[in-house]
Amino acid sequence: MHFEVEKKEFLRGLNLIQSVSGRKTTLPILSHVLMEWENNRLCLTGTDLETAIREELEIRTSETGKASISAKKLYEVVRELPERTIQIEKKENHWIKLQCGKSIFNIAGLDPEEFPALPSYTSDQFNPIPTRMLLDMIEKTIYAAASDETRRYLNGIFWIQKEVGNQKRIQMVASDGHRLSLVEKEGPTVTGMEKGVILPRKGVLELRRMMAEKGGEEKVGVFIDPLYVFFEIGKSLVVIRRVDGEFPEYEQVIPSDNDKKVIVGRESFYGSLRRVSTMTSERLEGVKLFVEKDRMEIFSYNQDFGDAKEDLEANYGGNPFEIGFNPRYLMDALMVMDQDEVMMEIKDDGSPGLLRPVLPDEKSTHISIIMPMKI
Repeated sequence: MHFEVEKKEFLRGLNLIQSVSGRKTTLPILSHVLMEWENNRLCLTGTDLETAIREELEIRTSETGKASISAKKLYEVVRELPERTIQIEKKENHWIKLQCGKSIFNIAGLDPEEFPALPSYTSDQFNPIPTRMLLDMIEKTIYAAASDETRRYLNGIFWIQKEVGNQKRIQMVASDGHRLSLVEKEGPTVTGMEKGVILPRKGVLELRRMMAEKGGEEKVGVFIDPLYVFFEIGKSLVVIRRVDGEFPEYEQVIPSDNDKKVIVGRESFYGSLRRVSTMTSERLEGVKLFVEKDRMEIFSYNQDFGDAKEDLEANYGGNPFEIGFNPRYLMDALMVMDQDEVMMEIKDDGSPGLLRPVLPDEKSTHISIIMPMKI
């Protein structure tokens, strides 16, 4: 049982699954890549039991076979080979023989039957979603997801479809308890999303990477079952296990009575925060915003290093106020907003602030909510 594949094509496929196959695991089979070949196609599969990636490659073979080989070692070997055709032959005891030019490698493997099987699905179950739309929603929310895996329901993104009037609207929300980002877009119907699904942060990051790699694909197929969410990107498949739990009632924390509204340039606000925050220590200290008519002052102080302040032009005509924030949270939100000006809506120094693009968009909504800091 053997096949032939071009080095460039094989290396590209192996690279795509490294991140899910190379993680620390107590099960040796999970550090392997499953190779299945037949009818001039090769399927490479890697999984960490939370996220699985399958990539289909074009090869030359008239035979059928499968093998399970260390994903890291196979990638390291193929990476160093010359740009030529690679021949792979299945041997006894689950080993393979890899030959490229004058190089020959005999690589140990495991029984491919021990490799975890992917959940079952059929191609007609997928609903198409524009790739650019899904990528944009992930970019604008993933930064706010909790990195602490002990709170599983916050360590990911909540994805739900709602009907507003006669329109289907898709929402994506992430929060770590200190901040929240919500994106809502007009989009197609996705079966199974009516009650919402929570996707783990690591799985969403893998999905984002795969979509970026497959930049030419206009649509992503999505299928949701009770345990998994499947994403079909061209000849690639990403399967993500859903997080079991209830996402918090996020709509209740969206402030509706913030009467102080300040408009600032997004890039100038970001630049000022970046400069002034160099005097703060990570996470423990914030910056103070003092706002009065057509002006914002950003101030920071550290007892070991000193202080910094910077003035910024702002569109504001109300009573003066001041409020403290974690500068990293503000900068993260500003980074993913795609308008030149943003509006900050504030009630008082003890209530959450709301950040949004100035210009409304009927087909898309994006807001960021950030809890204040006492400074």
